[in-house]
Amino acid sequence: MPTIDQLKFGSITVDGQRFGQVIIVDGKIYERDSGTLENEFGTTHRISHEEGDELLESDPEYIIIGDGFNGVLKVQSEILEFLQKTGVKILVLHSPAAVKKYNELIKQGRRVNLLIHTTC
Repeated sequence: MPTIDQLKFGSITVDGQRFGQVIIVDGKIYERDSGTLENEFGTTHRISHEEGDELLESDPEYIIIGDGFNGVLKVQSEILEFLQKTGVKILVLHSPAAVKKYNELIKQGRRVNLLIHTTC
């Protein structure tokens, strides 16, 4: 599983690679599609239904959502309810705490999927 090396406002470094915002599913790192999010919602401060589906791939034990440095990313209630119904442990934390928890869990060998919003 990839390790998050650093989180800064506007960027995240995972296994030495720098990204804007990421989704990590089954050890694979994907850049969040800011253009699609902007077109769909007018902002990157939301999670798309496609991202919700991606987070469930590969039977994770945990899904961690980093909602930004100040919690501005909002997880829509229908997406949160959908994720919770699966029985997977869902953690929505400010992004610095989400990164810390993710790194702790993967060191324990847990199956963790992650979405990190790197701004407000």
